[in-house]
Amino acid sequence: MAVYQLGLGIGYFKLPKVVEWVDLTILQLDSSEIPNQLYEVSLSSNKKIVDVISLLSEITRGNYIETASKVILGLLCKSFEKKEIEIQQVVTLMYRLAWERNIEDEIFSKINGLDADYEMAVDGYGDMQSVKKEIQEFLGRYEMYGELL
Repeated sequence: MAVYQLGLGIGYFKLPKVVEWVDLTILQLDSSEIPNQLYEVSLSSNKKIVDVISLLSEITRGNYIETASKVILGLLCKSFEKKEIEIQQVVTLMYRLAWERNIEDEIFSKINGLDADYEMAVDGYGDMQSVKKEIQEFLGRYEMYGELL
């Protein structure tokens, strides 16, 4: 749940995808195990994203952000490798991830450095191919986490 909460918050997942996942989750659980908030998310196609994130956070309660952040980085790696998203989207989503939650200092610093390198390359003060390669290598460290979803 924390991955969908975080992914929705940074714009990696769209609301219909989260609702679809919640619906499938509800079908797989015993009715006594389903929190009311899950039903609310299931019926939230027309709600504000911030409200859905709040409902998901009520369910996850706990510090899953570190693992969820790594899963998101792994998913970004897969999406970028499959050319589902462009480098600009990857950098934007990584930046949002770094500032959305308290993530490990090392990851936070690396993302901010990569963002700065990317912006310099966009402005013509760096080599875009080198920056892309560095971003791919960074995301590659988390590729296995993307398999957790």
